[in-house]
Amino acid sequence: MSFSRWMIAAGAGLVLAGSASAQQTVQVDQLGLSFSPQDITIDCGDSVEWVWTQGLHTVTEGTDPVVDPEDAFHYILEDFNVTHEFSTKFLFENPRAGNVYDYVCIPHLAFGMIGSVTVDCPWVNEGFAKAGVNGEPLLYGNGPLTSGSAGEIKLEDAAPSALSILFVGLSAGNAPFKGGTLTPVPILLSFSLTTSGAGELTLPFVTPAGLAGVPVYFQYAIADAAATQGVALSNAMRGDFQ
Repeated sequence: MSFSRWMIAAGAGLVLAGSASAQQTVQVDQLGLSFSPQDITIDCGDSVEWVWTQGLHTVTEGTDPVVDPEDAFHYILEDFNVTHEFSTKFLFENPRAGNVYDYVCIPHLAFGMIGSVTVDCPWVNEGFAKAGVNGEPLLYGNGPLTSGSAGEIKLEDAAPSALSILFVGLSAGNAPFKGGTLTPVPILLSFSLTTSGAGELTLPFVTPAGLAGVPVYFQYAIADAAATQGVALSNAMRGDFQ
């Protein structure tokens, strides 16, 4: 199936799937004053479980011994294990260069109790969201984008029950559009949809064969009276098919 035919079928609700492919939980042990393994690489959608053995520790994102609102996560590691999911939504809401999330144990940072999680993800946030009634609409994808795998494209924080147009393209033209920036230019396909009462949309799909190496760009335009020129834009998103 060609990309165009696949997207047309998906837009019509014909390429439906269950939830995105099952993900894994990777274990990191607290051993004395160290995390083991110290540095790990996972796939987006995977979770990390930090396993406590003794003492009082923290798992605090960043490289300093201070908890602040910019930290992507902060857990107390004492008497029980803690688990964190590194979903695409989490990556988009907490961007870090190279999807590398350094973390420390605050009480034992001086002893070198540090670690890092690097997340491999086929979905890339290209930015250019334009705010509406619920702030900047968030577009993200789930699934590995490998042949035959289940996935979904999700929109959140949009205006409720609003006409929305999903634009799809094969390049990032970044053209002016309704007071913002539309990334998928030239436009290959577009689909008219309506958000739910919660301002959300979910488009499930099954990845067809033959798209490996193809980058595809997605972005929603949403009718929104609170936005300038009556249109809000989600962030643009690139999916790198595997």
